[in-house]
Amino acid sequence: MGLTPTHHFNTSLVIITAVALATSGCGEDPPLGSSNRGSGSETERTSVENAFIVPTFLPGRCAIQLDAGAEMRFTVANGDPTESERLLSVSTSASSDGDIASGVEIPAESTVSFGQPTTAAVDGGGTVSAVQLGRLAPNLTPGMSASVTFHFDRAGDIEMPVPVEACPTQQK
Repeated sequence: MGLTPTHHFNTSLVIITAVALATSGCGEDPPLGSSNRGSGSETERTSVENAFIVPTFLPGRCAIQLDAGAEMRFTVANGDPTESERLLSVSTSASSDGDIASGVEIPAESTVSFGQPTTAAVDGGGTVSAVQLGRLAPNLTPGMSASVTFHFDRAGDIEMPVPVEACPTQQK
C-alpha cells in the first residue's frame, strides 16, 4: 500500500508545526531595566535635560526678532553621589556670541535649573537665571534645532541639538 496525498499533507503539517514551535521557543528574553527616558541609552552621571531656546518674537507674528537675543533654558542633573560638577560654559551655533561663560556649581545628587522653575524643594540644587544669547543666527527659525555644547569640568563636553521654541499662540 502506497502513501496517499492526505498522508503527505499531514506529515508536512506536523513537520512545519514542529519547526515553528522549536524556533519560536528558543529565544532569549532581553534583560529588564530602565528605559532611561525611553531611548534605552545609559544615563551618564551628568546630564542636560529639558533644554530649549526661547527667542523674542516679533509682536503678532511667528518670526524671531534676531537682534533681541534669546534665553536658553535647561536643567543640569548631577547623579554623582559624592562629587559636585561645574558647568564651565555653553557654546552654540544659534548665536553670534558663540561661547557663553557660566561657571555654575551643581552639587552631588542634585539638579540646577537654568531659567526654569525651581527644584529646590526636591533636591536642594536650586535655580539660576537662564543663559542669555546675543544676536541670533539669521537662519534660525521657530521649531528647528541648534547645535549646543555644554562644557563641564568633570564630564567634559555634552553636545546635543536644542530646539527653538515654537511660535507663541497668536491672539486674534
